Amino acid sequence: MKKYQFGSATLAKIKGSDEFRKLLGDRFAGSETIIIKPNWVTTDPADFTSADTLRLFFETADLKWVVTESYCLARSLNILENGLKFEVQGEEVNWRWLLKGDGWKWLIQNPDWDWFIEGKHWSQIQKEEEAFLEKYGFAELFDEFNVSYVNVTQEVWSGRIANPIAIKDLVEGKFTPVQHEKLYSQVPKKLYDLRGSTLISLARLKMYASYTIKNLFGLNPDPLRPWWHGPKNSRIARSVVDINKIYHALFNVLGFCEAIYQRAIPDPEGKFEGIYAGKYNVMEGDGFVAYGGDLVYLDSLLLYLTQPAKRQITEANLAPIELAEKEFAVIDRGEFEDAKSKVSDWV
Repeated sequence: MKKYQFGSATLAKIKGSDEFRKLLGDRFAGSETIIIKPNWVTTDPADFTSADTLRLFFETADLKWVVTESYCLARSLNILENGLKFEVQGEEVNWRWLLKGDGWKWLIQNPDWDWFIEGKHWSQIQKEEEAFLEKYGFAELFDEFNVSYVNVTQEVWSGRIANPIAIKDLVEGKFTPVQHEKLYSQVPKKLYDLRGSTLISLARLKMYASYTIKNLFGLNPDPLRPWWHGPKNSRIARSVVDINKIYHALFNVLGFCEAIYQRAIPDPEGKFEGIYAGKYNVMEGDGFVAYGGDLVYLDSLLLYLTQPAKRQITEANLAPIELAEKEFAVIDRGEFEDAKSKVSDWV
């Protein structure tokens, strides 16, 4: 195992469950429940948290494990390739139409999901979720380790939410208020009842610098979040920071970013084309994992190491980290250059 410590962040390369357990040491000592928020935006190869990666965590300790995520239309095309059809201004469209372009713009202008909840869409997305969990080995894995799965969208849309006033008091006792108080009404009671536990934001090492802070944006219940991005991503930084305020107020948050088993490499002539990532190739993972209790420091370090100017990383991924630095912490970059000299080729 190769391992480096830079400030509050640990970067390592591991092989197998024994080295992963050794890496974490007694990190979960004294914990009863660990909640993991994986990265399940799409099912593009090497773009989402795998069952093998989750297994590494479950094998570290005999604890109560909870996995939580919201629905996402981009990963909900396992039964119907393009999702259900519906009409917009007399034109027949489908779920895939919503993922970007004109469909994305339409959702910015029409952020209310009542049409989706009241029609056949809700029942279909539940079937799609079951198919996703089965197809990629999560259902079997959860049964093996007695893992509870909490789908944020399902809980919020069913009205099983925590008291918004209690959420507001907890958040504003630690941070400045969120911009849109609707967020206080979007915390599942099942998660609220576990407050004080450790919440792991488990991100993938992606081509476009979407790390642990932005991964928590996935706890917003909307199956797509164009409104929260805003026109030209004008709301994305605030939306991401505000969801972080809520879950940092409720939990002891720990950030992980990994490319343990697979890694996506940008390539204009690549074999694969992601919904949001463009063309790329997939190489075997080299056991890379980075983690720390300060998500702002961790993400800022990873961003520095990925050299965003060369990678053409978009404002949608840069802005949340920059705003988080202003809101949560003043980052000491004293060890960033040392990290660059030692591990820049890792990311």
